[in-house]
Amino acid sequence: MKKNFLALILCGLLIIATPGETLAAPTQQGFSDIQGHWAEQVILDISAQGLMQGIGTDEQGLRIFAPDMPVTCAQTAAVLVSLFKLDYGSKVFIKQPLASSYYSDVEDQSWYASAVLMCALNEIFPIGDSFYPDQSISRLEMAQAVKNSFNAKGISIPMIMSMPVFNDIEGLSSSDVNAIAFVNNTGIMKGENQLFRPSELMSRAELAQILKNCLQVLQRQGNVKQIDESYNGKEVSISPDQTITLSLASNASTGYQWTLTETYDQNLVKLGATSYQEPLQTTPALVGQGGRTYWQFTGLKAGTTQIKLIYARPWESVQPAQTFTVKITVASAPVPEQNPTFTIRTIKSETTNMIVDMEVPVIAGLGDAAVQSAINSQWEKDADAFVQEVKSGLDEYVQSSKDNGAPGNPFGAYSQYTIGNHENGFLSMYIDYYQYTGGAHGITNRKAYNIDLKTGKTLALSALFQDGFDYPATVNQAIHKQIDTAPDNYFSGESGFNGITADQDYYIQNDNLVVYFQEYQIAPYAAGFPEFKIPLNQLRDGMVINI
Repeated sequence: MKKNFLALILCGLLIIATPGETLAAPTQQGFSDIQGHWAEQVILDISAQGLMQGIGTDEQGLRIFAPDMPVTCAQTAAVLVSLFKLDYGSKVFIKQPLASSYYSDVEDQSWYASAVLMCALNEIFPIGDSFYPDQSISRLEMAQAVKNSFNAKGISIPMIMSMPVFNDIEGLSSSDVNAIAFVNNTGIMKGENQLFRPSELMSRAELAQILKNCLQVLQRQGNVKQIDESYNGKEVSISPDQTITLSLASNASTGYQWTLTETYDQNLVKLGATSYQEPLQTTPALVGQGGRTYWQFTGLKAGTTQIKLIYARPWESVQPAQTFTVKITVASAPVPEQNPTFTIRTIKSETTNMIVDMEVPVIAGLGDAAVQSAINSQWEKDADAFVQEVKSGLDEYVQSSKDNGAPGNPFGAYSQYTIGNHENGFLSMYIDYYQYTGGAHGITNRKAYNIDLKTGKTLALSALFQDGFDYPATVNQAIHKQIDTAPDNYFSGESGFNGITADQDYYIQNDNLVVYFQEYQIAPYAAGFPEFKIPLNQLRDGMVINI
């Protein structure tokens, strides 16, 4: 988030446009060339959310969308970065990564360079000598990119449907077929008349439809809790009408199968779809390769019950090879905080001497309006305070530049947020506040927000654990071990890492406690934000909250 931070934010607003087009703000107004088009309403919906805009105006000054125009690879990169909030994640670099380091045909000053870089870091497109930014993208390439975007964000979508049957995918690689299966089974991209048309080029209208379908899948995932083997012996809380998808490894070729015992209270939870999913195609095919079995349970009314499954061969009278149990508590009323929704409020202004482009999160859907308002107010106050902090030295800098005959560069205040966890009434996220106030480069401060959504209180790291539990020992040991793999990347002695502090920065993401440090705190600027992931499984025995 250094020099490319501004470009990334601009791409994050995603204006799919021809180079040189003026960036238009999201609007509900229509376009002159989509009336009666099959995707008219979809285009209006996606445009209203700021994910796509028009390509300019016609001779009469009316906005045009060009729904049937092909979509380029550069435009696709920009829209995926915006939709999935692709970023650096936990990657640490010794020097600033550039798009040209990955693709020889991408200029680092181009409007799409930052988006291409984010896609490269997240492995959205194949890494090779060329990216072909101006080349139109095919349906197969889009399917691959969409699947890779879900993978990059760690969003697991159980595919309990069978492999699709299309007459035009024979000869494709296993990874190509798996990508088609993913977008087909999730409803993101469909074929027609048993044809997927993998080599057909994508149009802007089709891209709009894919974006809307992706949003719907992401929204559905918010009301579906996914659990697997790691939940064995634990408790899961849901609200009425919320669904749990349970996934357990199994192998039908061995004769073993999971059997659900009838001990759970069917008045509290309802069993839905059940299926065995064989692994998707591999090359070469692996005989006897295991798959996964899926069950869906939906909450009906308040109460607690236990789900128990055994893994055994039905014809053998022996103890089962495995047993899985999970306690399900259905709340007495819907638990909105288990499915909060987030939108963005932007703060933008630009003068000769300062640019402000702030992304402020807005949370909705909490049961307690006062708590919800307090959380949103805190984010607003932090954003306003940050802008004022950056502005505080502006007049002096401008005057000093004039006195020294230097041109001076405009100050900048930017922000971008990333959500790590928002389940079980616990929100963990961070906001990167980037400022440029002259000098060789700007500075980013990463501020984490770990919030109990029932009370609105911010939780220090120590609040996650029982009194007396020596979590610092486990965390410090893990951090030292990771530092030892590349000690030259960090400061040593008193300037280096000497143990976590009482106010240690952290957030939760993908079942990991992520302990991080600010720029320059324990490593040089080139290292960015040193982050250390500690699996929560190593700490759960001492935790007092269910994450």
